[in-house]
Amino acid sequence: MRNFLLRILVASQWGASLALVSGCGTHVESGSSSSSPEGATSGPSSSSSATAGATSSSSSSSTAGATSGAGGGGEVDPPDASAPLDPYPDPTCVGPFHDGGYYGQCCYEVHCTAPIGGACPAASEAAPHLDDLPPGSGTCTCSAEGEGAAGWIQGPFANRTASDPASCCYLVGSISCEGRPLLVRGEPRVAPLAHAPSAWSQTDLRRFERALADTDLSALAPAARRELARRWAERGQNEHASIASFGRFALALMAQGAPPQLLEAAHRAALDEVRHARVALAIASAYAGEPVGVGPLPLHGALDDLGSLEALTLATVVEGCVGETLSAIEAEVAAQAAEPPAVRMALQAIARDEARHAELAWAFVRWAVTMGGARLRERVAAAFARALDQVGTGAPGMADRDLPPSHGFLAADELHRLRQQAVADVLRPAAAALVDERGSSAGREFSGARGNAVLRGGATYLST
Repeated sequence: MRNFLLRILVASQWGASLALVSGCGTHVESGSSSSSPEGATSGPSSSSSATAGATSSSSSSSTAGATSGAGGGGEVDPPDASAPLDPYPDPTCVGPFHDGGYYGQCCYEVHCTAPIGGACPAASEAAPHLDDLPPGSGTCTCSAEGEGAAGWIQGPFANRTASDPASCCYLVGSISCEGRPLLVRGEPRVAPLAHAPSAWSQTDLRRFERALADTDLSALAPAARRELARRWAERGQNEHASIASFGRFALALMAQGAPPQLLEAAHRAALDEVRHARVALAIASAYAGEPVGVGPLPLHGALDDLGSLEALTLATVVEGCVGETLSAIEAEVAAQAAEPPAVRMALQAIARDEARHAELAWAFVRWAVTMGGARLRERVAAAFARALDQVGTGAPGMADRDLPPSHGFLAADELHRLRQQAVADVLRPAAAALVDERGSSAGREFSGARGNAVLRGGATYLST
């Protein structure tokens, strides 16, 4: 629970920094972009998207830190002439290709930031500026080989463009990775199931497909298999609807003139949901013993209110901040109890992705309340209060009481306890920090130790 709260607070920090970037004009340096290494052309690569997002995010925070270190005024400090740096080497891709949640090799991308206090920070000190890829960006960092992030950050190196103020460059390794409900007038909208051969009932994840083919379901009673097939099919319907939800969200972001990082993250989240839907429906097909897919999704009325910042923000509070945070926590706990490798792999990927989608929601709401002012902040606070009261006081249901927990679904009473804990330990403190006016103004100055102090302060809300 502590990690989820810290991630949400970081995402809200990132969202607040977008307002700073959009208002600073020429004082904010974008940093240099990296070229895509030749070895990374096979399969989807995270290089261009992750570089664009992380460079923007890291540059803004590092530049803000350098500016405040220089005493304000918007000018960045010059590099330390007494510590010359070698030019950064060509980025490379190393290691085997991965699938089943990751696709591609570990590729090192160049991220350049401004000096802080006249000097480039060491890799371990630069980590807070470089490791916060845009929420929902769809990328995963390579495994660290040393303490903290120093194992996957190399540098500093000199920028090849000597006059570029973003003259401290680092190589950061990452691999590309693998729901939000579609609510129309407050009612969830899903496509009908189709019990017929369908592209939705299979995936292109080779390791997952092999594990699913090896799953032995013979010990399950027929009634349990039918119910598990039904529940996984229902999960697949919801993930499928989430694709449309993020598509609508992306259109609404454009209607509001939102920053490009949020728009990129929304599109990547929609692609995540395509994979989630296919994985869930493939599992449903295995339990059902026949293909299970989805039909056309009815979309009438789904694009209403795209032009309203308030409507978009309040919907995101419910569907994203609350719904996807809970989904990520629940999927992670369910994955720990899952026994079939294919089910465990699916839930781990869903948990990881839903956590990033939740971060995107919190980052957007932070940006929205910064743009919308006091009235929207009050409406957001009220929406959080209503939603969290409903989740926290809801009675446990009967739905999954008789399902074996080893196949991906928590018992109703356990799910109820988990949601109550998530509300108390994660959602309420994160919501309080987001709508706090002092937090909003402070969010414009997040960087380095100052941002870490805010995170430590937020952690004191935790009950465990």
